[in-house]
Amino acid sequence: MPFELSYNDVNIKRTIQNKNRFPGELLIPSNKADFCVASDIDDTILHTGVVSILKWKVIYNSIFKHAKNRIPLEGSADFYHKLHRGVSGNNANPIFYVSHSPWNLYRYLELFLRQNNFPKGPILLRSLSNLLRKKPQDEKPQKQKEIMNLLKTYPHLPFILIGDSGEHDPDIYIEIAEEFPNRILAIYLRSVKHKKKMLRVKGIVDSYKTTPMLLVENSQQAIEHARKSGFIA
Repeated sequence: MPFELSYNDVNIKRTIQNKNRFPGELLIPSNKADFCVASDIDDTILHTGVVSILKWKVIYNSIFKHAKNRIPLEGSADFYHKLHRGVSGNNANPIFYVSHSPWNLYRYLELFLRQNNFPKGPILLRSLSNLLRKKPQDEKPQKQKEIMNLLKTYPHLPFILIGDSGEHDPDIYIEIAEEFPNRILAIYLRSVKHKKKMLRVKGIVDSYKTTPMLLVENSQQAIEHARKSGFIA
């Protein structure tokens, strides 16, 4: 739902552009929705190379390659559209894109999703200051906090979580599933090319039985599982 917003602080000293009128959009899930989807972006739908030790691929791809030239991981847009449509074809299940990337990349990621025909949905990122500061050991990752906030915001809807096996998604998603045991329908983790990380994640997936967790090589495997589980037509 579109809306318009403005600054109401008369003490703002900097110049406000656009005659202090800014467009916004508000997501109100359809009453036909059966579930929500919370998906990672990096190496889940967009190849970034987050498992690179020096992170040079992430820096190069995000700064020097235009969003229009980035290629999504094969079949991911089709999978997300199927989840959005749901088993009835018109469920309009909300899709939330959650990433560790900073808000500075919002327009970049928004353009990438639009250019590659992903379902429209909120993009939740983190501030650059949080990215650079040293976090206390007991502080939860920003992605985890965002997903938990979504679960609390839409208490009547279960969630499907989608991520990759390269960073911390398996640990984050399992912790969320343990805290909300009846709210997580399934967890899909896309395999990444990193032998040591894959061995660790495979052990986690094989031993975890509370929530269906699937390690997938491609989108078709996820589609087949989602269809058998009754999530999509």
